[in-house]
Amino acid sequence: MIYPSKCLASREADERFKLQRLGMLMEPESGNPQEMEGVVNPAAAHGPDGELYLFPRLTALGNYSRIGIARVRFNEACDPAGVERLGIAPEPEAA
Repeated sequence: MIYPSKCLASREADERFKLQRLGMLMEPESGNPQEMEGVVNPAAAHGPDGELYLFPRLTALGNYSRIGIARVRFNEACDPAGVERLGIAPEPEAA
């Protein structure tokens, strides 16, 4: 489990690397055409603000994919409790 930086200080060193399945954190948003065929394979990274972000592959009809950005929300026990969708990662531009 990857904790937000604000929760790390409250964890014992051996707890920081303990794995525990908590369930589905992010699934396709009902009615969102960009997620019609799934939300899969997220990368995770801590931002400079200390928050944890997911970068999932959002798959629309026809297997058209984009990379989304979502901030992980944590409960009082510092366990992941959901996500806040922040949009789509910018497309690369030619130099």
